[in-house]
Amino acid sequence: GVYEGARGRGMMRAVLIALAAAAPSAHALSSTLLPASRLRAAPRRACARMDFGDNFYVSHDSEPPYGPPGGPAALPAGVYEVSLPKPLGIEFREQDAGGLKVVGLVPEGSAAASGAVAVGDELVGITAVRLVGAKWERQMFPCAGWKFDTVVDAIGSNNERFSCSDVVLQLRRGEGEESS
Repeated sequence: GVYEGARGRGMMRAVLIALAAAAPSAHALSSTLLPASRLRAAPRRACARMDFGDNFYVSHDSEPPYGPPGGPAALPAGVYEVSLPKPLGIEFREQDAGGLKVVGLVPEGSAAASGAVAVGDELVGITAVRLVGAKWERQMFPCAGWKFDTVVDAIGSNNERFSCSDVVLQLRRGEGEESS
């Protein structure tokens, strides 16, 4: 049941989790369960539950909570935004000064099919899911100085668990790669 927790910590709920994996008999199953006297209460915060937070970034020209916190905003000159389903099909290279540059596109990938992303473009912003307490938010993060692994983690955080079916990228149009 539910009862008042010690030292005024609020309501607590007793939690019992019993896993039975193909027990050969009812007797074998009953011997693996704890007696009621050994059950302990778990704080409510221990329950796995996540709610949608205040933001879910979709586009720079969307109203909050689907766009920038201050409302629709123009992108800086030379920067464009593209929403791509995973897998993105983009080859990035980490630059010496930090940040990532597009060095290739997978022919059957989402980026090539969009026609928007080009070799030589520089990644300047990316959506990522951020957990705030027990709530999650998808936000646009400036990533001009990020390392490769950090960008990969950001891409991976945009997943179905958080109702994300795409990744939103902001890229600065580059000069392109010279073909040799």
